[in-house]
Amino acid sequence: MGDEARAAALATLERLGYVDDRRLATARAEALAGRGHGDAWIRHDLAEHGLDGETVEEALAALAPERERVAAIVDREGPSRRLAARLARKGFGADAVELALEAQFADEAERA
Repeated sequence: MGDEARAAALATLERLGYVDDRRLATARAEALAGRGHGDAWIRHDLAEHGLDGETVEEALAALAPERERVAAIVDREGPSRRLAARLARKGFGADAVELALEAQFADEAERA
């Protein structure tokens, strides 16, 4: 297959919606966020799939803010240092990890 034929086939697939970087980025970001990954992990993963920076940032912007996702995880699992470490490994930012730790220290202070 020549370069022109390949370009024409790709253009047809894009026009029909079979090749859509934005849709891929959005779906992948939602799936990773649903599995408990933070923005840094998602950003890296999408870049590894060859998606450009603008498309990656649009996909991240469509997600719930990272702090809200962390708050839901902390509510579900309870605050702990172990959770904070796991969140850091899964690509959550320092603010998100601090939220998990703050909740733990608040719980410990209430018990004391």
